[in-house]
Amino acid sequence: MQLDNFDKQILEILSHEDINLNELSERIHLSVSSVHRRIKNLIDHNIISGLKREINYKKLGFSLHIILQVSLNKHDTDTFNQFLEELKDIPEVINAFLITGQSADFLVEVVAKDMENYSDVLLKRMGKIEHVAALHSSFVIKEYDVLDCSALLSRM
Repeated sequence: MQLDNFDKQILEILSHEDINLNELSERIHLSVSSVHRRIKNLIDHNIISGLKREINYKKLGFSLHIILQVSLNKHDTDTFNQFLEELKDIPEVINAFLITGQSADFLVEVVAKDMENYSDVLLKRMGKIEHVAALHSSFVIKEYDVLDCSALLSRM
């Protein structure tokens, strides 16, 4: 799909702001229906995966944000799929990434209310998943919004 300047503006704004269609259409000077069609087209072409709202987990009482490196002792599609299915039963898990170039197989993003809650997630749930060989936690101290897709989009 070839992106025009309006599509690029939509992507740039949506990457930084939680904005409704009316505000977005006013900002880029297109009708609401045209903006809606363009967003639907971006979704249909898997350029964006929908307009989901970002959840503020701290406001919900989850004060800890952890990036967990998970190493598995078996490396095949079935094992990876089984692991991902098990993660779905742990509500504190908010993201998972299959990675390469590290000693870990997955990076798993976890939120927890406190250390007791995280200890439960780590020891009683994650550590009990079949084929998990090692778990290494990194606690997020501060999150920075550094995404600037305008520079990237200008290269297209």
